[in-house]
Amino acid sequence: MLEEVWVLRINSANLVYYLLFLVVLVFGLYIRFDDVQFWKANEHLFFYKGEPLYSEYDSFFFARLVKDMEEGLYRPGKIDPFRFFPDNSSQAKFDKEEFAPKYGISGTFISNIFYFLSQLTGLSVAWLTWYLIPFLAISPAIPVFFYLKKLNLPFAGLAGGIVMLAAPMYLGRTNLMRLDHDVLNLTFPILIAFLFYLFFATQTQRKKLIFVSLASLTLIFYQLWYGHPNLCFVLVLTFILYYLWEKRFKLSSFKKEDYLYLAILILPQVWYLYAGPYHLYLQVKTLVFGLKEQTSVEKLFSDFPNIFQSISELQRLSFEEVFATATYSKAFGVAGLIGAFVLFIFHFRSLFFLIPFFGIGLLTFVSGARFAMYLSPFVGLGLGYLVHLLFEKLLPMMNLFEEERKRSFALFFTGTILFFALIFASRGAVSAVSTPKIHSFLVKDMDWIKHNTPKNSVIWTWWDYGYAFQLYARRATIHDGGSQGSPKTYLVAKSFAVSNPEQGWRVISFSANYGLTGLAKLLKEGKKASAIVEDILAGKFDMPINTPIYVVFTDDLISKFGWIHYFGSYDFNKKEGTFGQIVSPQDCRMIAPNVIQCADLDNAILDLTNGIINIKNGTIPIKDFYFHDGKELKAKHFFENGYVVELVRTREGKFGLFLLPPQQADTLFNRMFILRQYDPRYFELVYDNFPTSVIYLVKPE
Repeated sequence: MLEEVWVLRINSANLVYYLLFLVVLVFGLYIRFDDVQFWKANEHLFFYKGEPLYSEYDSFFFARLVKDMEEGLYRPGKIDPFRFFPDNSSQAKFDKEEFAPKYGISGTFISNIFYFLSQLTGLSVAWLTWYLIPFLAISPAIPVFFYLKKLNLPFAGLAGGIVMLAAPMYLGRTNLMRLDHDVLNLTFPILIAFLFYLFFATQTQRKKLIFVSLASLTLIFYQLWYGHPNLCFVLVLTFILYYLWEKRFKLSSFKKEDYLYLAILILPQVWYLYAGPYHLYLQVKTLVFGLKEQTSVEKLFSDFPNIFQSISELQRLSFEEVFATATYSKAFGVAGLIGAFVLFIFHFRSLFFLIPFFGIGLLTFVSGARFAMYLSPFVGLGLGYLVHLLFEKLLPMMNLFEEERKRSFALFFTGTILFFALIFASRGAVSAVSTPKIHSFLVKDMDWIKHNTPKNSVIWTWWDYGYAFQLYARRATIHDGGSQGSPKTYLVAKSFAVSNPEQGWRVISFSANYGLTGLAKLLKEGKKASAIVEDILAGKFDMPINTPIYVVFTDDLISKFGWIHYFGSYDFNKKEGTFGQIVSPQDCRMIAPNVIQCADLDNAILDLTNGIINIKNGTIPIKDFYFHDGKELKAKHFFENGYVVELVRTREGKFGLFLLPPQQADTLFNRMFILRQYDPRYFELVYDNFPTSVIYLVKPE
């Protein structure tokens, strides 16, 4: 009778575990779909023509590929006509390296899937993203829970799921309207590791065949999904090592069925797996030791500034910042990390297949912030495991809770408290809100480009919206979020940072006619990067521009002008540039005629009659004041030194206030974008919707 009651209690506990697991999934969905209300409240900004806008730059790329499939443009192996002009041609080669980006399947399989689903359901890619991404985002919690429950560590699996799904970095990379790899980048490796574990845990040949076949199929999908053969190679390597370990590294102990299992796993992966070791070597060398392997072309371009230093997700985090991105509590983060190490010590064999990805998570401490999403599940696993460790190992060693029933109840009670404590600690995930990377007004302007420019036109702008222009304007771009590391980004920045419109035109002319291919050839001839730039500005490479090129300034570039000016003013001898500065206060009011007070400038008062900025500790002179009423530009000179102040009327009748140092004020970016002051010999203003966008056609010659 007592045994029956005990079995009933065990079954009841299992039921509660599954109910708590359901809570994990519901919580993961809630913190993502909770944003819907905010999006609906801002529908005029977050939707365009009835469709939600994407919340991540790469989402524009994957959505654009679907559009290409619908229009019959997408062919694997064919050159992508929208990217990297003018190097998107078969002639764009240097030595053994090709510059032309091509359509592929590995790494862009997400677009193939969403294209198929769109054709099947009749829903647009945008609405499929809206509905499906939150569900895909919670999927890694499934293998995490069942893996750890199989090890009789259910609270580790539950805690791992909660911490992972709510982790700031993972939430930010899998939130509403984020069409990207990351929604399954944890699911695939954890599922494969779990299938490997099940393969070795089972004793029947039939089940082994099932698990190894499923693992092989999942590996193929993982490669197609993410396109990183090094990660698949590491997983296969752990399988082989474990197999050898079980056979005590004696090939003589292998039977026919063992070779069959290995063949089922490895042979379907041969088409990409051969590249895995080399890619793994490069990744370890770069991410762990900071020694980047450069191609011959990259060595030629090495004098140009490193654009990646401006990208936040690639920056190294402090110890505190790591836990701030992996979990909402530093205390939980530290305890969970310690628990994770202990977990791998006591369950080394069972979790052997997850070790490489735990290592990737630990890279957050020495490499980029993006790896924090790989750390968060292990922090959660560690926290949950500490409960099991306490009641199953430590307390029995101290002769406490020796009775199994009391110990099980105490473990269950404590684990449940921890579970809900983690949900409470993750409440910040509820207030975190996903927002589009682009607003509807700018998409409308991109739509204008689509219908009012020749189809062979090219967009000259900063890289962030490169993919968006390809999607919404259906026009090629000079560079984008997948090619911003080349000297083209420097050249775009240079064209924005120079003060002479003729020099700006010359930079564009060189880029359009020579491209990266021509630049590489010049460098190969022994010319220095600085000398080439000087020759470009001097007009030695001037050629007519045969393709319509449109310079597009967008409102987001004002806040990004710091880095744009840094790269555009880069000194090749000093190896540094000057950060740009455009101060654009938002909380200002007119307190008297020609007197403006700005609360967000510490209540500074701008006297536009006398040319003085009054601040708490004194005054700052105004060098020049510009007033643009939407039609006409008026200027007033005050002093030889000081700030440049600009008051500009927008299309909505509002006014924008801008404060700039003289060096940044005297740039084409400021003059052509904010002031609409341009030289008609080189540029033609074709569209003015300041501050959303201002568009110029570059004169052919």
